[in-house]
Amino acid sequence: MRESDDDRLRRHLLATSADLDENALLRLALQHIVIALGGLGGLAHLAELREKGGFLRLVATTGLPAEVVQRWEHLQLVDDSAPERAALRKATAWAKTWPSLSAPVHEGSEIPPAGWSTVGAFSVPLLIEDRLVGTISTLLGGEPPSERQEYAAELGLVIGRRLAEVQAQCASEQQIWRADHDHDRRRRALATVQVGTWEWQKATGVKMDDIGEDLVSLAGLTPHTWDHRPETWLARIHPDDRTAVLEETKRAMDTRETCALEYRVLDVNSQVHWMEQRGQFVHAENGVAERAYGTLADVTQRRGKLEWLTTLQELHPDPVFAMSMDNRVAWGNMVMRNQGAARGVTIVGAVPWEVDEALAGLGLQEMLARARAAGGTAITQELQILREPETGAMVAYSARAAQVGEYVTVILEDITERKRAEEIERARTQELWRTLKPKALPQLVAVTVAGRHLTGRTAEIGGSWYDAIQLSGGRVMLVSGSVTGGGLSEAITMGQLRATVAELVALDYPLAELMARLGESEVVTSALAGGLQALLLLALYDATTGCLSLVSAAHPPPVLVTSALSVDLSDLRVGPGLGASPLVYEITHVDVPDGSLLALSTTGFTGTQTDSGSPCSRVTRLLERVTLESESSLEEICDALADLTQDESREGDAAVLLARLNRVPQERVAAWDLPWDPKSASSARRKILAQVREWDREDLAFTGELVVSELVGNVIRHTEHGPLRLRLLQLDHDLVIEVYDGSQSMPHMQPIRLMEESGRGLMMIGEMAAAMNGGWGARYTRDGKCIWVRLRGEGNESAGHGFALPSLAVSTGRDHDEEEKSRLEARRSSERSVSELSSLE
Repeated sequence: MRESDDDRLRRHLLATSADLDENALLRLALQHIVIALGGLGGLAHLAELREKGGFLRLVATTGLPAEVVQRWEHLQLVDDSAPERAALRKATAWAKTWPSLSAPVHEGSEIPPAGWSTVGAFSVPLLIEDRLVGTISTLLGGEPPSERQEYAAELGLVIGRRLAEVQAQCASEQQIWRADHDHDRRRRALATVQVGTWEWQKATGVKMDDIGEDLVSLAGLTPHTWDHRPETWLARIHPDDRTAVLEETKRAMDTRETCALEYRVLDVNSQVHWMEQRGQFVHAENGVAERAYGTLADVTQRRGKLEWLTTLQELHPDPVFAMSMDNRVAWGNMVMRNQGAARGVTIVGAVPWEVDEALAGLGLQEMLARARAAGGTAITQELQILREPETGAMVAYSARAAQVGEYVTVILEDITERKRAEEIERARTQELWRTLKPKALPQLVAVTVAGRHLTGRTAEIGGSWYDAIQLSGGRVMLVSGSVTGGGLSEAITMGQLRATVAELVALDYPLAELMARLGESEVVTSALAGGLQALLLLALYDATTGCLSLVSAAHPPPVLVTSALSVDLSDLRVGPGLGASPLVYEITHVDVPDGSLLALSTTGFTGTQTDSGSPCSRVTRLLERVTLESESSLEEICDALADLTQDESREGDAAVLLARLNRVPQERVAAWDLPWDPKSASSARRKILAQVREWDREDLAFTGELVVSELVGNVIRHTEHGPLRLRLLQLDHDLVIEVYDGSQSMPHMQPIRLMEESGRGLMMIGEMAAAMNGGWGARYTRDGKCIWVRLRGEGNESAGHGFALPSLAVSTGRDHDEEEKSRLEARRSSERSVSELSSLE
């Protein structure tokens, strides 16, 4: 946009105006920038920077009422207002944020004042050779256009060059805040807090505004005795404070830092008054200080409050100290002083984090700002301070800060022992969690599994878990669950529920009955009483038929992916949480293709859900992709899922269980329907012998004959009707014999007398199966029951579970081969005869 004549004229006036001192230049620049931006008023601040931090001091205003000016007088460079942004970034800034650390205002006043809530500030930094000297700000109802911002920035550069030219000059005009047009407003604003301004020059001595002249009387001076000489004022300072005042003044003059003093003066009646003096020296090119300016305030009342606080808290067992507005320690009790002396640090009178490196970076400055903004409400924060860098010893404090008058009082409570106890308790909790969380998954028949557990953002422990349990007949139970409610109780309940599920699953109850028993279990009822909720998903997979049976208690449905497509399981009927309802859970049956991939995961793992309730589509797509990649292992898929579902906003933990569902080859399964006739026992023996020979498992032929003869004979003897069915499975190294019938009565061993000849069949089968690292059991089916026996042949015992074959085994000694063969054949014939007779009874 083309520059207007007014804009060029303003720039020319600011660049060429002669005989202007620093104050007059700032006043002229402030007026021009406000007009150029069309603002409501303006503020000019000078920067007082230190090695760590600093603040902005208001030196001029235009067009603003006193209630607005008060809030912008002293900016600590800790807020996010426009002047502070411009000062910190050395660039123009716009913000609607009003400073919260302004000079004190009357109680109940609003920030911003009523009617100014929509007004923001646009600030321009004033720089001299990239050194910040101040800011000029304009209050507006909205952010100015970009071309106006650029023009204001150009004026800021012009003002910075002009300030460099006049900075070392001694100004003869009065300060800008004493100009006639601004006198009344400034006086009202400063009178509210009883702050006067002063200026010292070599030629004119010390000059004060009206409020400062009123304060002179507190030092025992009258208009006739006050000659504006620094020596006259120094003579009225309390003798005990005079040396410290001279030393601090000399230090500030040499270091060119702000001079901050609190000292006592004596009036004509020798009564003590406390003064707070702030000042900044201006040096000439030769390095000689020839001008200074600052503020003077009567803080007698405040010091009275501080002395009251000192008396009250001096003997407090914990460190107590009071912070002034400039973040210096105004007073510390005996405990704090002793701690500082032990570390060789004097904190009283200093900014704590500047003199003690251990206090830096703990957030003390932010805590003080929050305490001042809270208006008397205590702010609590925990601090951990490294006291011994060599050993790494930490001291923990609970800091409570509250505004008391003009001070922020801070009390430090030593909580080191409590934190150590918490660390020990946390370590114990972690150890308990490690014992409760899912362990290594077992090897299963025709099913490969892998799982992952992820901790939450705020919870190191949680209630999510998974499990895989091998059942009889080539069936596998896949389990995913979670306990919600929070804390260590989640993990404990999870461990108890996981053990309960494993025990009841091993009893081979039907799914509906299993869920009912879990809902009535003591661990679930106790969890509900404690405000916890138990979520559970059971997936029963039969590797011989490919049937997958699912039941859910408030748990998200699983994801099933085949080599061709993704099977939608979102219509799985999800029931209430365990124990929440007495209604029967509905079972869903799905025929699963060989090689399908099933993913059971808690809500925390899959993340957000779609409107239809199905798991996150990203997870489904990943599973579909990796299913087609045969080289991808389940462990690699778990890692990919963990990376995909990383969510920093997730509070609790999460778990996923992946299962590759394969089939038992049909050639490893043999089944026969038998007539309801005692002769079926001998028919079953013949079928068993033929099948084990076909499978090259003749080592199990004799034992298999005994088992099937006893099972079939017992079924015909003790049940009233069929159907009668025999099934033989070769699962890895195991031979499984299953006999089905239509009765719901379960077999069980009964005590027998020593000389009793009958009733020993089940005991014989049980001992024989145990001796061969096998087992036996029974389970309900839809139309009856199944009795099964698992046998393991020679040389196939599991590691660590070696067994000695019964005397039926053939000896391998060469000298006794014939003898052992004859003995074995005779025994087989005898056992076969007994079995046949028992089946015909």
